[in-house]
Amino acid sequence: MGVRAAGPLDLPGVSSYVDRVIRDPAAIIGCVLPGPLAGRAFAGWPRLVPALFGLRSRMRVWIETTGGRVRSAALVYEGHRPEWVVLLLVGDPTPEGADAAFRLLSSLCAAAARSGMHRVFGSVPDEARPRETFFQAGFYSYTRETWFVSAGPSLPRPSAELAARTARSVDAHDLFRFYVATTPHAVQRAEQLSVHDFDVDRSAGAFDPPHLIGGNPLGMRRSTVLLDRADDRPRGLAVGFRGLERHPHVLKVRSAEGDVDRARDLLRAAARGLPADRPLVAPVRSYEEHVARALLSEGAKESATAMLFVKELAVRIEEPALAPVVVR
Repeated sequence: MGVRAAGPLDLPGVSSYVDRVIRDPAAIIGCVLPGPLAGRAFAGWPRLVPALFGLRSRMRVWIETTGGRVRSAALVYEGHRPEWVVLLLVGDPTPEGADAAFRLLSSLCAAAARSGMHRVFGSVPDEARPRETFFQAGFYSYTRETWFVSAGPSLPRPSAELAARTARSVDAHDLFRFYVATTPHAVQRAEQLSVHDFDVDRSAGAFDPPHLIGGNPLGMRRSTVLLDRADDRPRGLAVGFRGLERHPHVLKVRSAEGDVDRARDLLRAAARGLPADRPLVAPVRSYEEHVARALLSEGAKESATAMLFVKELAVRIEEPALAPVVVR
């Protein structure tokens, strides 16, 4: 019995195990895509090769074994920020599998802390077994997220009134200001994003899952970032990701003041540059109900709801403040 990072000799066992259990919804404890789309997020063993052979890769593979048999496995993404994201956590659909997943999750959090990470994120099906596994490992939930799947391969053209343009590096402050204005404080506290994370010409950590957008970052590429502004005030944001291999295209939209019509136009605009060769999916958080209405009006269907979890590995230290003193 033990938890460890997987190596080259584990490739056959890990790939066959993940391919087998990912087809069983009861075996998925954490996944950045809902169960019906999970198989598209992780397309077979070629994705595992760089991580298992020590090549340059942002993905890590962890396994828990008992008696030489894999009982739980996790695929973990290390992005541009000091945090790890649990892309996929699976375990045997038995009580022993849940215990193995808990041990694995606790061990990889300890490894993340030793590596200097500040946070570990996970997306969890809104079900008792996955929730309890993450709660017991010291995670807390900061919001819910519902995934919508477009009924058709493409969306209509946006209306002529939409004045959105491609965002540039100089828009980082406006993008950050819009994020702060449209995001609850509890979510901001969990994500810890800054102006630098919205610089689209650099690392742009805000556009890595699980922040503004969900999905497997290794299975999609950012195609467009649109900013809609007027009177020196941001009014809307749209991000489109092109799916690779079998990963679906992913859209993310926000509009100010609950503007459903603007959200609908931004969805259409972000989808314009995506080929009509696979489904369009869109994650919508609990505080973005107007975006859900826009998606439903476009014929999208609700797929599944997940809870977003985070475990903080670094302790915040309050910044010292100086108070003015009256000198007489």
